[in-house]
Amino acid sequence: TNPQPFVVRLRSAPQLHETARMALQSPLYTLAALPWLVLSPLNVIKLLLNTVSPTAHLWVPKETEQCQAGCGIARMWATLFWSQQFCWACALLYTRHAPHQEGLILFGAVTKLMVACLLLNGYMSGVVHWPIGQAAAAWEGVFALLMLLDVRSAQMRRPRKER
Repeated sequence: TNPQPFVVRLRSAPQLHETARMALQSPLYTLAALPWLVLSPLNVIKLLLNTVSPTAHLWVPKETEQCQAGCGIARMWATLFWSQQFCWACALLYTRHAPHQEGLILFGAVTKLMVACLLLNGYMSGVVHWPIGQAAAAWEGVFALLMLLDVRSAQMRRPRKER
């Protein structure tokens, strides 16, 4: 029961934190969060007011608009989705100030991958048009991969014994 390893870990933690801070402070997380920081509050307001967006015809078929407008449970789930996306966007902004939160970044990347897959599936089943089903899915997928690569790169720059 030698306390020495614990003391060594405590002394190396600030260095680890600084290494992670330098590695992860890039505009990547701000860019990944930006669409959700803008779109989420607007969509939550639209859902709470039960109004159709003036640009909805660009993003979804008319049937999708009518379905959501006429179904309270669909609006509830959509509100939950947009609210959660806003929370994730805020969490990604937080990682710029706390880059040692790699678990949070990894969870955010997996969330982005899931959203990308679901948007692509929505496009293939005719629920959304190509700007959302292809372009937004690609945006989310690319940023998920960039986030995973950024975390991995930061891990590789640390000394082997601290990984």
